[in-house]
Formats: sequence, C-alpha cells, structure tokens
Amino acid sequence: MCENGDVDSISILIRCKNEEKFIGLTLEKIFEQEINTPFEVIVIDSGSTDRTIEIVKNFDVKLYQIAPETFTFGYALNYGIERAKGTIIANISAHCIPRNNQWLSELVRPIVEGNAGATYGRQIPVEGVNPFEEVSLYKHFPEDEKKKGRVPFSNAACAFLKEMWIERRFDEEMPSWEDYLWYLLMKDRYRFKYCPDSIVYHSHAFSMEWIKRRAFIDGQAFKLIKKKYGIDLLDGLYPTFREKVKWGPQKIARFLGVALGIFINDVKHHLRLFKKNGYLRQIFLIPIVRLHVYKAYWKGYRSVR
Repeated sequence: MCENGDVDSISILIRCKNEEKFIGLTLEKIFEQEINTPFEVIVIDSGSTDRTIEIVKNFDVKLYQIAPETFTFGYALNYGIERAKGTIIANISAHCIPRNNQWLSELVRPIVEGNAGATYGRQIPVEGVNPFEEVSLYKHFPEDEKKKGRVPFSNAACAFLKEMWIERRFDEEMPSWEDYLWYLLMKDRYRFKYCPDSIVYHSHAFSMEWIKRRAFIDGQAFKLIKKKYGIDLLDGLYPTFREKVKWGPQKIARFLGVALGIFINDVKHHLRLFKKNGYLRQIFLIPIVRLHVYKAYWKGYRSVR
C-alpha cells in the first residue's frame, strides 16, 4: 500500500511550451493508459505561440498558463502540484511519449505497493534524431537495474507521493537539475526506485545552440547548488582545480594536464559509444561538441556570483 494510505488518485503534470509537434500524441498515449486508479491531467503552459494550446484544449485536462518570464522547471512543477488533487504526482515532459499502455501503472506500482516514495522510468531515444543524446540515454537508462553513477531521478518521467513535495518543494531558482537536487535532499528519508518497464520516448533534435544553452544552465545549477546548499557536485572530480595554492607555472601546468586528460577520456568514451551504436559518420563531431559543452558549462558556472 501507499505509505500514507490508499491511493485516491494520480495527478499527471505536463510542462510545455511550443510543443505542437508532440503534445497531442503524448496526451493520446496518456489517456490510453490501462490503470484502475483514477487520474487527472494538468498541463502547465509557459507561453506557447504555436498550436500547443489549441491541441491541449481537445483533451479533458486542466490547463494553466504562466508567464514565460516566470518559468523555471521548479516553479512550473510547484504551480501545478499546488493545484493537483492526487495522492501521487506523476511528472512527464510534453515531448516524452509513453511507449505503451502500461507506462503509468508500472511507474506508480512501487509507490502503491509501499516499496518506494518516488520512482522514475526509463527514457529511450528516437533513434537517429540526436546521436549525442541517444548514447547518453542508453547509458543512464538501461533495460535492467541502475548502476552507480547513473542518473538517480528525473522529472522528465517520474512519480512520487505528494506528501514528499509538501515536505520539500522543488527549488524554483534552479535553472536545471531541480530534480537531482530534490533527490539529494530527500534520498535519506524516502526510497527512490528505477522502473525500467515504465518507458517513454525522449529525444531533442540535434542543435549546437540547444547543447550550449543546456550546458550553460547546467553550469549555473551546479554553482547554485554549491552556493545555496553547500553541495559541491564537482568535489573529487577535479581536485587540481581547487587546490588552495597560488596560481603559478606549476599549478597552471597541472591544471592544463588534468583538463586535457578529462577531455581526452570524455572523447574516448563518446567514440566508444558512437561506434557501438553505429554513428561512425558523426564521430568527427565529438571533440567539437564536447569542447563547446565544456566552454558553455564553465561560462554558466562562472556567471553565478
């Protein structure tokens, strides 16, 4: 059973902006779910200018619109959960399409049975859309149990007891990684479980601008997490960068050596995955893309004072 009693209902939250390409299919798949527990669907739109709103209104959902300038992932989620009636909250991104009619039942099963407070499902790519994202998703969301070092929670497709959110809301200041931060702050009190049989398709079209923008806000998020919560997510990864000694020839040489080693290992890792997944023609892009990622991330990290 659910930790706080019977499951009265489930509230499914969808954040969206300009998702006319996917939102209709995502909603169709949601309303085809085979589950005995009643559920409501809440859509939080943050300023769509395409046909997203028009499409959403064709479905039996609760639609809320927030100003684009107020949007953060955490704010949109908190806004929707405040208006949710369900005992269990399920988050799914507008472009995450459930693979089958068991996505929701498999996602909430551990919570209903009292074996977890929060769950997150498997995300698989639409093959050929974005090779960089594809190899990352296959790594972090395997077919079986998760391994150490993999993504421990994701708001792209997850579920949790509403009582957990009442205890701690999502940080609305975070530009990204609000889900990982929430996991870090809650994991000692509640169990988080990976559900590989709860599957969604999740892909973003390859775009250097999107990659750089995402890396930039990820850098900002890492710095904010360190500043606000004292959690250094880089601790132990790059010790040479934070040695409390004055900069000089020796430290600069060590810094460059460590940075080059990290970059080379990262490129080798991507080369191995690209070869494994048959993306030989895109191999030349790896060092270019990864350099842009590191540069954008560092700019984001340094931008937070």
